Amino acid sequence: MTFDKRLGGLFGLALKGLLLSLATFGIYRFWYITDLRRFFWERTQVDGSPAEYTGTGKELFLGFLVALAILVPTYIAVFALSLVVPALAPFSSVVSIVALYLLGQFALFRGRRYRAMRTLWRGIRLGQDGSGLVYAARAGGWMLLTLCTAGLAFPFMRASLERYRINHTLIGTSRMQSTARGRSILGPWLLLYVVGLGPLIALGIAFLVASDFSLPQNLFVPKPGGKAGQTIVNPAYAALQLGLTLKMLATVCVPAVLLLIPYYRAREARAFIDAASLGRARLRSTLRARQFYGPYLLYMLSVAGVLLGLGLLVASFFVAKPAPGGFGPSSLLLIPAYLGLMPLLVALYVRVVQAKLWAAVATSTAVTDPEVLHEVVASARKAGSGLQEGLADALDVGGALQVGF
Repeated sequence: MTFDKRLGGLFGLALKGLLLSLATFGIYRFWYITDLRRFFWERTQVDGSPAEYTGTGKELFLGFLVALAILVPTYIAVFALSLVVPALAPFSSVVSIVALYLLGQFALFRGRRYRAMRTLWRGIRLGQDGSGLVYAARAGGWMLLTLCTAGLAFPFMRASLERYRINHTLIGTSRMQSTARGRSILGPWLLLYVVGLGPLIALGIAFLVASDFSLPQNLFVPKPGGKAGQTIVNPAYAALQLGLTLKMLATVCVPAVLLLIPYYRAREARAFIDAASLGRARLRSTLRARQFYGPYLLYMLSVAGVLLGLGLLVASFFVAKPAPGGFGPSSLLLIPAYLGLMPLLVALYVRVVQAKLWAAVATSTAVTDPEVLHEVVASARKAGSGLQEGLADALDVGGALQVGF
């Protein structure tokens, strides 16, 4: 696999798309997402042939409207039910969280189906069968197990869902297979888990041991100004050694976890790519964690440069003497600088992080027995409905690009 690393025009494409999305209150983003996908698809080649994305912004926009027509009445119905039946009010938030999670997983699966059906390679259409409801049910069951095991089942959940996605991926009349297993990414996850949660769990156990495994009666107190039954952790504990230790651990653990996330993502991507095959043709990845760290480091340096430039601009505003009764000439630059800062940083993220991560995954992946690819036959399968990704957009779980296979 290869990827054309000449990314001229990508930053401008991203900045234009973001600014037009802001100007149209988000409507243009569907066309922006489509342009981004075409940019990345056509620069990614397998066995010398590039991919082609045939989706349209109109399809995404219409799908989004249809999803809103379903979701908005649902939200109103849940809210009205909690008002009509006050006894259900305490459970409405839990029901909403569970429902949104399951809907989000269903939407993710359907969104991937849309992208597959809008992808061509050598004129051969990709596809995805399987059931979004089954996928959501599997995700829900695995998430329950993950919660019950305090997160230890997470890599097995990821592997199970990956197998379902890949095993239902079609290239023409051929079907892909995946042998992804949770144990292949268990080590990286345990490292992330121990660094992030290990000290906090140890502190919790030490607290229970010190209190003879019985929580102090004043550990939770009524929430000031809250509803009846709402409680918070007693603020008095924050000043004790326990609270100070907890703050210190949080200060150390949170940055450590953030530093380890790219490592885990790289190891997971490599393991899942190695597990995928198409008949005798298998994917092989040489992806290294440093290839995921580099883009993030470069982005942080880029952001620091942008903020430094903005800081110098602000400093010049205070140094410059304004005209009598008005503002200095430099002050006129503050408003566009401020309004353009966020789109600029997001466009930088697309150009520096997403593009380089995409390139890292693509260029580190090879196909064994590539002659099998010449035997792939196109199917009579149609592109299908263009409304399948609308729910993912409405729930904000779709994403413009997903790095990985």
